[in-house]
Amino acid sequence: MIDYLVGYGCTIHALVRKTSDQRWLNKSDQVKIHVVDLEQSSPISCLEKADYLFHCAGLTKAKTRDDYFCGNVYSCEVLYERCVAIGSNLKAIVHLSSLAAAGPSAQGEAVQEKNPCKPVTYYGESKLAGEKIALKYSSLLPIVIIRPPVVYGPREENFFVYLKTLSQGWNIKIGTTRRELSLVYVTDIVRAMVRAAVCYPKNEKIYYVTDGEHHIWNDISDSAMKILNVRAKTLFIPEVLLRFLSSISEVLAWFGPKPALFDRQRVIDICQTSW
Repeated sequence: MIDYLVGYGCTIHALVRKTSDQRWLNKSDQVKIHVVDLEQSSPISCLEKADYLFHCAGLTKAKTRDDYFCGNVYSCEVLYERCVAIGSNLKAIVHLSSLAAAGPSAQGEAVQEKNPCKPVTYYGESKLAGEKIALKYSSLLPIVIIRPPVVYGPREENFFVYLKTLSQGWNIKIGTTRRELSLVYVTDIVRAMVRAAVCYPKNEKIYYVTDGEHHIWNDISDSAMKILNVRAKTLFIPEVLLRFLSSISEVLAWFGPKPALFDRQRVIDICQTSW
């Protein structure tokens, strides 16, 4: 997002946590870094003169449901309350949510904005709750919500791990069920967010953004192996084994400061048949 906007000559004020990984942040003079703690009551002065706000922060891994809600709901409330308090003249606020807020669909059917939301994980529940906060403030602030599916591209880590495993000769599949999913390239989601801000839609508040294609996981792995020029061996992992391993990973994580990279919530996510 920042690289894209810098390319158009914009001045960026990036709000980051003190624990944020800043290795990919553009070092251009156009980018101003502000370390912000939303748990404190101090004002965020750079919001006063901003034209657009892109709220991309979110917590994707946590130990408890409460942790997810603290990171994905409470932070929204505080940020938007600050915007109201300073009487900001923002032209648009783009709230980046997730397809997880709506939950998976039936196989062969695409989710629609009008469909009821049925999240299946704590992460999805917290993102939906964050959307409700955004909608609550939309009567006072020009907020539009974007729901992307799986995002792939440079600097994305989860998909990279899968590709790395393929390159090492292993094509890991969960069970034998056909799995479908939606995808969007990172630059495309950035372009969609900028377009939503500049052409702020006043009627509809929530939009899905995908590449417009219907993907089958087997086709994705076949295409990836062709590009990587490898013939990986297929390793089927039963869902029951996956749940067992995730439980062990989760228990071990309780003895450390960070949440498990692979826990039962993650298993619920990846075992769905149609994202």
